[in-house]
Amino acid sequence: METVLTIIALILAFTTAYYYDKNNKNKEKINLKEKGETDMFCKNCGKEIDENSIYCNYCGYILKFDKVSYENKLIKLNELKNQIEEMNKQKYQLQNEAKQLQEEIEILNKQAIVDSYNYSDYETLSSAQCKNELALLKTQEKNLIKENRAIINMNSTNNSRISSNNIKQLLRCFNCECDNVFLSLTYKNIDASRDKIAKIYESLNTIFSTDNISIAEPLFRMKLEELNLIYSYEIIKQNELELEKERRAQLLEEEKVRREIEKEKQRIQKEETQFKNEVTKLMTYLNKSSNDVEKQLYIDKIKELEDKLKLLEIDKENVLNREQNTRAGFVYIISNIGSFGENIYKIGMTRRLEPMDRINELGDASVPFKFDVHAMIFSDDAPALENILHKTFEENRVNKLNPKKEFYNIDLNAIKEIVSRNYNSTVNFIDYPEANEYRESIKLLTSKV
Repeated sequence: METVLTIIALILAFTTAYYYDKNNKNKEKINLKEKGETDMFCKNCGKEIDENSIYCNYCGYILKFDKVSYENKLIKLNELKNQIEEMNKQKYQLQNEAKQLQEEIEILNKQAIVDSYNYSDYETLSSAQCKNELALLKTQEKNLIKENRAIINMNSTNNSRISSNNIKQLLRCFNCECDNVFLSLTYKNIDASRDKIAKIYESLNTIFSTDNISIAEPLFRMKLEELNLIYSYEIIKQNELELEKERRAQLLEEEKVRREIEKEKQRIQKEETQFKNEVTKLMTYLNKSSNDVEKQLYIDKIKELEDKLKLLEIDKENVLNREQNTRAGFVYIISNIGSFGENIYKIGMTRRLEPMDRINELGDASVPFKFDVHAMIFSDDAPALENILHKTFEENRVNKLNPKKEFYNIDLNAIKEIVSRNYNSTVNFIDYPEANEYRESIKLLTSKV
């Protein structure tokens, strides 16, 4: 019973305290209202708010509904939404443009790297020097890989086993693809090979981007450098072989000239000895003979032999001059319309005593028809005359890469004009080539048709 009474007493006490506190608050509100400092309370959450508020800042409950203000704000809200939507479209468009520009910049950068490599940078080197440069480049590439600068690794776990395997796979793929390009490299496809390496670099970086790894630009540059060095080595090696071939051909030609001169000297010496012996014999017969008719015959024969000896003396002098003057020789202008077509002339020189031997050698099994001679010009300085003709018609050279190929696409009258300006003596030109074998072959083909 006492417990019940105690509980009732507590309830009465709490109730009295509650109403007393509420009373005091109402009195404070009345006082604040009288002073002009009245605040409002949200009907939904009960929190104190400003009396001018249209909605509760805490729960969003609408306190006062102003239809005009509501509609104005709704219009303003729609305008802002439209502006935001338009700005988002512009943002998306600008992002796409920026992305396209970035892709174009990357392509141009790669193309600039590709174009910056030119094999002519090494054209002054020898093939041995090119091989040395290749060996140095390979060493630099190995060091780049050892120093972990060949691959860009964006993974947080740099030392993970998976990341390491991916890096090895990327390097293996790049090296194998580049090696295939190097193996198929020829003097015709150098530019295409550069583009292939650039595409390999780009495609592998795209494929391995999911693994957050890519080929570093220094390794890409080294592969382009290696491509140029390999190409330069092949070109320089080929040029060296050509030069060596020309050198051997020149030595062979000089040896043939030497043998020809030696043979001519021996012939002159032999005939001179023979004629002198015959003159001596005839002089003996003349002194012994008493018949006037016989004496006259001996005298005529001796005179004939002496004339021959004089001619031999002239030949001997010419041969000695040719032996001593290594620049004396024949400049020839020849054509082969059956092999090369019309208006293609070879301008060369030979020191042979019999220049047609050289022309016949040029028309051997390497061409289907023999060469026709348009002019054979003897000069005490044949290399100088040949050089003038070559320099004058440099733009008309058929083979632009190899200056040893002395074929020119030019009109014969132009050659005549240059020869007449630089050569004192008269030169007989044959304008129309015989080309007998070629013309007969055409006739046979025409008759069969």
